[in-house]
Amino acid sequence: MQGLRAQWPAALGGLIICVGATFFEVSHAAGAHLAVQVPAEVGRVGAGVPASPETIGSPAPVDPRWEVVRKLLRSGQYPAAESVARAMVKDRPSDVRAGFYLGLALHKGKRHGEALAYLERATAAPADSFPEAPHAVHYLGWCRYYLGDLAGARVAFTTHANAFPTYDDTQFALGLIAYEEDRLVESEAYFRRALELLGQQQGAARERAKNLARLGDVLLRQDRLPEAEQCYRRAVELFEQHGEAWSKLARVLDRLGRPEDAANARARQAAIKARTETEKPSP
Repeated sequence: MQGLRAQWPAALGGLIICVGATFFEVSHAAGAHLAVQVPAEVGRVGAGVPASPETIGSPAPVDPRWEVVRKLLRSGQYPAAESVARAMVKDRPSDVRAGFYLGLALHKGKRHGEALAYLERATAAPADSFPEAPHAVHYLGWCRYYLGDLAGARVAFTTHANAFPTYDDTQFALGLIAYEEDRLVESEAYFRRALELLGQQQGAARERAKNLARLGDVLLRQDRLPEAEQCYRRAVELFEQHGEAWSKLARVLDRLGRPEDAANARARQAAIKARTETEKPSP
């Protein structure tokens, strides 16, 4: 089961952060997006001092670093995002939103242990305390998952699913946890629900492939081989570079007594692995 967590980086995907106007969803085309709009803060007028027309109701200047850290996260520059967020936390240690972004940058940089406290604090904040607050629990769930705390992750994702039942990545996460806890009927239902939600979105082929591959894992464990084959084939049709799905497809084909087809699937998986190794940057 540890291998499963290693194979699916927060998704980690499966995944890609879209902060900015569609921050919540991080790598996914979600059904419940969060618009990151900084609420206008009314400038405080000194007691007894007549306010000029320019001062009354004028918003306080927005720290430009919010947009900087969002852009860095969106482009996968996690160390740089961490530096900006850490500077913001230093300047405003009581700002839960700044801590949330630092936790998110650490989490996306796979430093889950360091991210945990920041994300827990953000999750404990009132839902209206900062724009992303209602979704902090989703990232806390992934953080706990990668730290091996399945029970804690399940609580976090269930909380988020109750509030945002149309968010596909939370359904996917609950499916992974159910699979690892051998609750296969529930796992299948979660993956199918995620696929149903993704079917309503454009440009979500890779996300659908990810869910189909995991649904195939559930079916394979139950010896539902023809159904598993169908899932893996659909996964690689949607995302041809899905090496793990090719490998699992080969395993199913072996068990179905089709060694030539299995060999072809393994050849595809080997070619993907070789290409990935070639494309790795030099140390």
